[in-house]
Amino acid sequence: MRRIATTALFAAIVAGCATSPVPTKTAVAVPPERVLAYQTNSPGTGTLSVTRDSGHTGSLCSVGFFVDGKVAALLKPGERVSLHVPAGSVVVGAAYQGSGICGMGAERQEREAIVTDGKVKNYRVSTSGDGVLDILPTTL
Repeated sequence: MRRIATTALFAAIVAGCATSPVPTKTAVAVPPERVLAYQTNSPGTGTLSVTRDSGHTGSLCSVGFFVDGKVAALLKPGERVSLHVPAGSVVVGAAYQGSGICGMGAERQEREAIVTDGKVKNYRVSTSGDGVLDILPTTL
């Protein structure tokens, strides 16, 4: 019963309108202390530029961005990060991070990304009105 009440509380807090995309050029850079991996641009890597949407849905919680199951950065709404990832096929993911209600969010959402050596690929992390995260390619 307690789990149901906690889940309902989390849903109420993150619920609302879906988030809105933020153009990569206007997004705020994630502070260095929240970039946890893939910081070195070296031969054989491509760049994943990841921007988290703005909006109130889920805004109380940081979103962890994962590469092959490893948390690479923690993003707040309207922030972006550039990650230098080995070229090839990787699995990217996003999940709410933190304690309390932030730790009780939906399961991590994952997608395959193809990273090309020396190229930049742009992604956005969005949140639907019911608090579900998604990772989508973007040209914004």
